[in-house]
Formats: sequence, C-alpha cells, structure tokens
Amino acid sequence: MKIHRTLLTASMALAFAAACVPALADDTGTATKETHHYVYYRDHEIYFAPESKTYYWMSDGKWQSGTILPAESQGYVRGNGIGVDLDTERPYERHEYVVSHYKNDPAEHETTTTQRTTSDNGTVSTTTTTTKYKYTYYGDHGIYFAPETKIYYWNADGKWLSGTELPAESRAYVRSGGVTIELDTDHPYERNEYVIAHYRNKH
Repeated sequence: MKIHRTLLTASMALAFAAACVPALADDTGTATKETHHYVYYRDHEIYFAPESKTYYWMSDGKWQSGTILPAESQGYVRGNGIGVDLDTERPYERHEYVVSHYKNDPAEHETTTTQRTTSDNGTVSTTTTTTKYKYTYYGDHGIYFAPETKIYYWNADGKWLSGTELPAESRAYVRSGGVTIELDTDHPYERNEYVIAHYRNKH
C-alpha cells in the first residue's frame, strides 16, 4: 500500500513539473534576410541608399559613408547609376559581387534613378526611371556626337575632349558614315571599349 502511494505521489510530482516547464520554441523556421536597394555608380565606386539618403564611397583605401558626398565627387552621381538590391545595410560588404555582376555590363544594365515613397498607411511605392543617351558614333575616327546637346567628343593625344565644334582637321569625318547608338552615360567615352566591340564595324 505504501509503495502504491509513493508511486502515485511521484507520478503527480512529475506531471506538475512538466506543466511548469515552458514549451521549447520551434527553431525549425528559416530566417530570411532583408533586401536593401541601392543606386550604384560603377564608374566611381559610389553607392547611394535612397531610403536612408546615405552615400557610400571609397577614400584612401577605406569605405566612408554620409548623407553628402565630398565636393569633388558630387558630379559623379548625376545620372550614371544602376539599381541593385543587396542583403546588407553596408553595400561595400558585397562590393566584389557587385563589381563582377554590374561593373562592365552596360548591355544588360541601364541607368536608373529610384525613388521610394511611403504613404500614410505604410504602403511603400517605388518609381524607377531609366535614362538612355543617344549618340552618333563615327567608328573610323572614334568620334561621338550627342544630337540633343550638340556636343562632340573626340580623342586627342590620349585625352578625351568635348565641344560644340570639332577641330578643323576632323570636321570632314562626320559628314557621313555614323551609326546611332544608345548608352547609359552622358560621357560616351566611358563606354568606348564596349562601343568599339559592338559598333565599330557596323557603319
């Protein structure tokens, strides 16, 4: 009889203890990383985060950040950016990936300006504008002409120059033979290697 009571008492104690122990959380769920949008200015290794209005740039071998770029870099972010989405709040942590996928691929990635707005009810809307610049390219002489701005771009002594008129000795080269192209930059010589590879022999 005593043994039966002892077993009964032990069973009740174990049941009470089990009820007091909180259930373990289910750790089988898969964590998802938040995606952050950036505009990447690949010609000058600059990132801009539209949501936080923060720039990220390289200076003296170190990545810097701030809401305003250094004065000498501010002219680099006027229309040459491409939109990228990364899983980090520090875009430079994925810089090698970004360079390998976006740096030298103007055929697949276009210039974009992205603006995100949040309404009163918390809904986030994204507006992306793609910009293309048209040129007439004279491949035999490496000359570009922008019809909208009436500006020529040409190479002289290893340097790219621009102006509303070509040097006198080059004006005869643009009377015929040009091919119309579109680029994602307002400085066409920045894509000169790409243009040579794709358009040099098409005029």
